[in-house]
This record gives sequence, C-alpha cells and structure tokens, in this order.
Amino acid sequence: MRSLLIALSLTFVLTSCDHLDDPHDHDHDHEAVTTVTLELIEQGTTDTTRVTWEDLDGIGGNNPNRIDTLALKSGKTYLGTVRFENRAKSPAENITEEVLEDANEHQVFFAVTNQLGVVTVLDKDGRGLPLGLVYSIATTDTQAAEPGTLTLSLYHYESESSKNGTDPADETDVEVTFPLIVR
Repeated sequence: MRSLLIALSLTFVLTSCDHLDDPHDHDHDHEAVTTVTLELIEQGTTDTTRVTWEDLDGIGGNNPNRIDTLALKSGKTYLGTVRFENRAKSPAENITEEVLEDANEHQVFFAVTNQLGVVTVLDKDGRGLPLGLVYSIATTDTQAAEPGTLTLSLYHYESESSKNGTDPADETDVEVTFPLIVR
C-alpha cells in the first residue's frame, strides 16, 4: 500500500512539473484578464472613444466593478484596438503582448446586437488567420431606438492546428459585454 501511495505521489509530481519543459505551456497568467479596454478613432477625424470593462477580483467573484457604455455616431466607421490587462498584479501585466506572442493560438471574436453595426477584424496571425486586436466597426446609418451590446471574446486554442479562423476555441480567456448606443 505504501509503495502504491509513493508511486501515485511521484506520478502526480512528475505530471504537475511536466509543463516546465514545455515552451508552449498555456497554463500561465495570460488567462487572468481583469481589464479590457477598447479604443476607437472615428475614421477621418481624431475623435477618440475609450471604454473599459474591469473585474479586479476575477471571474466568479463579485460583479465587474466597471463597465463603460460605448456610444458611437450613426453612419460612421471607427478603427479600434483592444488591450487586455491583469491589473490584479502589481505592476499591472499587459496581457495583449502575450496574446500577440502566441497569436497563432488566439483569436478575438466580436458580436453586435440589434443590428447596430458590423465589426471587421483587420489584423492577422502568423498563418494569415484573423487575430482581432485591431478591428473596425461600421455603425448603421440610422440612430437606434434601442441600445444594444458589443460582446468580445478572447479565445485560446489548444494548438495552432486547432485554430481555423472561423470557429471559437473550447477555452475562453475572457468574454466581456459593453452596452452599445448608436446615435
């Protein structure tokens, strides 16, 4: 019995440490995204809109402590970027850099409700597949009677080969929803 416990313990330790030799280990801090910031510049202008979603205690704790409303003009196109951070650490960690480093294994998907606009991903990973850190939003030509939402999901793929550019992964690093107003 004692030798069985030692064997099981040794197996657990070796399995737990196995990731230390794997340079592509994905069990690291990039999954701890506490803050998502969108910055959008209206095409042809320098008008900049910045919104932030923040959940400093992480998913599963308290509700997010900050969710800004995204207010855009109707009939306009905006060039946007997204920044992912872990502000629960000191100093804050820029997760966007990690996503960019492992771009072939990440993708940001966007969804807009109430037909308020269309999002187009503008950047690509090393294999030419969509990434989603840079995008554009073209809003509808008419002001919306009802507000909608813009949801973005950062997906993490198990391997490069599992990312095809159209299907989400099984693992979501973060998913956030911003209230969206088009006026």
